[in-house]
Amino acid sequence: MDKKIIAVIALVVIIAVAAVAAFVILSGDNSGSSDNSLSCKLRVYGNANMDNYLDEKDVTYIQDIIDGKTVWNRDTHPLVDANNDGVINTADIALVKKFIAGSSTTMYYLDQNGEVRSVPYPLTNVLGSNYGICTEWTTGIDMAIILGLEDRVTYIASSDVNPDNLDPKLYPTASKMTKFAMRNPNLAVMWNDGVRILLGDHPRGFGSYSEEAASLGFTIVKLPLNRYVSNVGPLDTLITLGVMFNKQDSTKSFIEFTEKSYAELEKALSKSKTNAESYVIPYIAPEYESFWIDAHGAGPMTTADVVLIDQLPMISKITTTASDGFDEVTIDMAVAANPDVFISAMYAFATDKNISVSQYKQAFKTWMEYGFDKSTAGKNGMLFAVPFEDCSLPVYATAYILASMVWSDINSDTGWKLLQEYYDNFTHFSGDVKNSKFAPLSYEDL
Repeated sequence: MDKKIIAVIALVVIIAVAAVAAFVILSGDNSGSSDNSLSCKLRVYGNANMDNYLDEKDVTYIQDIIDGKTVWNRDTHPLVDANNDGVINTADIALVKKFIAGSSTTMYYLDQNGEVRSVPYPLTNVLGSNYGICTEWTTGIDMAIILGLEDRVTYIASSDVNPDNLDPKLYPTASKMTKFAMRNPNLAVMWNDGVRILLGDHPRGFGSYSEEAASLGFTIVKLPLNRYVSNVGPLDTLITLGVMFNKQDSTKSFIEFTEKSYAELEKALSKSKTNAESYVIPYIAPEYESFWIDAHGAGPMTTADVVLIDQLPMISKITTTASDGFDEVTIDMAVAANPDVFISAMYAFATDKNISVSQYKQAFKTWMEYGFDKSTAGKNGMLFAVPFEDCSLPVYATAYILASMVWSDINSDTGWKLLQEYYDNFTHFSGDVKNSKFAPLSYEDL
């Protein structure tokens, strides 16, 4: 769903100094991103009919093209050519059948930049009995849990989240993971320690080291984990990994959950008398002292919280010159944007074993009382918090809850049920989501 408003009217340009980049306060979106998204989430060649599964339906679709019953349209069905040789023939059918059978071969896919890349199929063979996976974010662990590969994640980056502080109730294998510096990973040490697959999207992480890693023999899956690159995001990555690892049975229920959540959100919005609202996203993680915002940036990368809010009839009030949309500012600068809504993205509070539910709520309350509560949005009761972990995989359920907080004619019950279903079925969380650190918050309720 794309409810972005195209017209962009610049109101104010604030040029900051030193480490603070320029940002523009807007009434519309100006992300500057190209679009590598497809009509489906599954980005592997051989997905001929462009759904979210690799199956016999793809074989039938390719056969119909060979038989002249269907005309191949490269624009609408770019993944028909399974072996990426430019010709549609029985070799493509044979390869898709190998995929379905789980036989060892090579699989091609479209990466986050729209480039064709290959991986050995299935990726479970790469892991063998001894080798592991390295991920830059906890989202990679979340995906591994859904895929049944959690015990194979052996390395995780130390970035906004401290791996030593991961909650063992959520990530029972966290204590067995080795942490590494995202901006300067020692790839040789990782290789010698049995890592064979790298998952990551950060431009200063594996995004910049991918060629060096490939030369050492690593298999890199160049798809985003908790960000979007050219409109390719975490849902695309998980569904594509499900096929690459030959784990479609594990992702089927997740795909069905996602489709249901999206349909429920669409239905609620269609019935609501919503008015387009403008927003700004203050970003905070534990131990952060500087003040940051998430916004549409000058490059193709967008944070997941921005994309989540774009599912709603809401308009980003700020765009930034930062290529990844993650920009250090001052609170006064953010408040000066005067959006209808402030939605604070709270990263790593939900997964930190040292932070309680009350501390999570207090952190949000304290953050808002640095000045947001005196803004127009604050005076109108439009200050909210969304755990960043809710923005990547349970995205539509989270958007539903947020919509119910912003627009009073949307009942929140369905959203909470969907979010509970996600955590019950796809994570190790146990309990009532509504009273957890995964719960979206309203400052007014606090």
